[in-house]
Amino acid sequence: MQTNLKLVAAVMISGLLAAPAFAEKVEPRAVPPTVVSKVYLSKAQKAAKLAERLAQQKAARLAAKPPVDPAVARLKTLHKRMVAKQELTPSEMQELADSGDGLAAFYYARKLEESGRTSVLPTAVHYYAMASYLGREFAMNRMIALMKSPDVTLSDKQIKSGKDALVKLAQSGTPAAALGLSDMYAIGRPFPQDTAESRKWLMQAAKAGDANAAQKLAQAAMMPQDGSAPDLPAARAALALMLASNEPGKVAMAQALLARLDATAPTEVSQ
Repeated sequence: MQTNLKLVAAVMISGLLAAPAFAEKVEPRAVPPTVVSKVYLSKAQKAAKLAERLAQQKAARLAAKPPVDPAVARLKTLHKRMVAKQELTPSEMQELADSGDGLAAFYYARKLEESGRTSVLPTAVHYYAMASYLGREFAMNRMIALMKSPDVTLSDKQIKSGKDALVKLAQSGTPAAALGLSDMYAIGRPFPQDTAESRKWLMQAAKAGDANAAQKLAQAAMMPQDGSAPDLPAARAALALMLASNEPGKVAMAQALLARLDATAPTEVSQ
């Protein structure tokens, strides 16, 4: 009995002695990290960061752009000065016109014409033609007047540039351009005289809505200047264009001429 008690006591003592060793092997429980408080920026700091970001974006865009051509930059500056009504020298205006600026071409042509020197009028025609071709129709009337003038001698190149501008405008529906071509072919200046071409462009003007052109066509068909027989179908076609006019006077005249045609035999229609 005593032996057993001694054995139990020995086991208990050995267990107590071994407990510290077992406790050392137990890992400590993990402690969650401390939560860091959120940092709020002030308005000034936000503005500074935004400005920095925008500056970086702008720098990136500028770096991606190709270098500006000095010649192009100069032309842009000249155009801005011209539009702002700032005075340009004749050479600056010509430089801008030669770059393809239609407004500059018109202004330069006008300067040449206003100089009073007959010798520069052919050059003025060239620049008026350039302006007209580039869509500045207000340059057309002065160009036509100079091209028809017996005092202006044009080169073949200048005649062609003027004609090309008028043909383009006439075909796009500008009656005044078609009338200009018709007149030039009728008088034989600066183109060779050509009655058929003159009538062709006169019809173009009439179809574009010019009642005067339609009236000229009707009268030419009813009373040919060369003494040939009247072309009554052509006269009726021209009078139909007059009737479509918004001008009451032209409409009344067309009605009267049609009544005359209806009442007169073709061989009796005369001047």
